[in-house]
Amino acid sequence: MNAGPPAPAGHSPPSAAAGALRLLDREPPADYLREWTERIAHEKKDARADTRSAFIFRVGEEWLALPPRILQQVAEPCPVRSLPHRRDGVVKGIVNIRGELIVCVSLAAALGLEKEPSAVPGPDRGVYGRLLVVSQGGHRLAFPVDEVHGMHRYHPGDLRPPPATLSGSRLTCTAGLLPWRERTVGCLDDGLLLHTLNRSLA
Repeated sequence: MNAGPPAPAGHSPPSAAAGALRLLDREPPADYLREWTERIAHEKKDARADTRSAFIFRVGEEWLALPPRILQQVAEPCPVRSLPHRRDGVVKGIVNIRGELIVCVSLAAALGLEKEPSAVPGPDRGVYGRLLVVSQGGHRLAFPVDEVHGMHRYHPGDLRPPPATLSGSRLTCTAGLLPWRERTVGCLDDGLLLHTLNRSLA
């Protein structure tokens, strides 16, 4: 019986090729797509869990950031009523925000920055100062900033330790330095910062 010519080298017999096509064309098992969908979603969730949020703003020439958990409000600048017998430079006075009187402090003075914020826009862009209202344990404080960027997500591994050239409260309150848009942002430790500010109120 003549079995016919052998299949050309490098090619599967017709019956084997047809079987392979049937294997590829068949429907996947019922749980196959669900399993991979859940696995991919789990991997994305794990990736997001490794990131943190920072609220970035500028005081003078310095870009700083705070965890959003303590930020309650971004308000328009308003007049500051000075308090008698307060000349330490950190406590600026009282501001009225939506009918509530809140102590206004100077982040620049508390951290030893070179320049106080102002409500004057930049020379070439419409950048206006804002008041940030923070709260912890029911105590609210406001402080002026020159510019607000907003929320930014980052990985904790991107933080660099603060340099030894920082001193005093600025070194104490800086949790790390974060590269951002070809700049360096000082990420502040909210607990230590509020402790420093509240100590100025005593």
